[in-house]
Amino acid sequence: MDLETEFQKSVRMFNNMDRSLKEEIFYYVYGLYKQSLFGDNLANRPYWFNFRSLNKWKSWKREYGKTKDEAKLDYINALFKSI
Repeated sequence: MDLETEFQKSVRMFNNMDRSLKEEIFYYVYGLYKQSLFGDNLANRPYWFNFRSLNKWKSWKREYGKTKDEAKLDYINALFKSI
């Protein structure tokens, strides 16, 4: 299978997973997902009191500079390691 097919399969698997993932794994995978779809995070930083949005923003920002294909591959690997 090609990378895009594996990525889409992993996204479906993540969406069907029990939401009992550790919080740090969830945010890590979220950042990779956003990087793989949109590239570098250029969005404004959310306010500090909006914790969930800020954590998502930070997770995506950590992946800055990664290509979309690198992010997809890391996303796939992260999901299979967390199972």
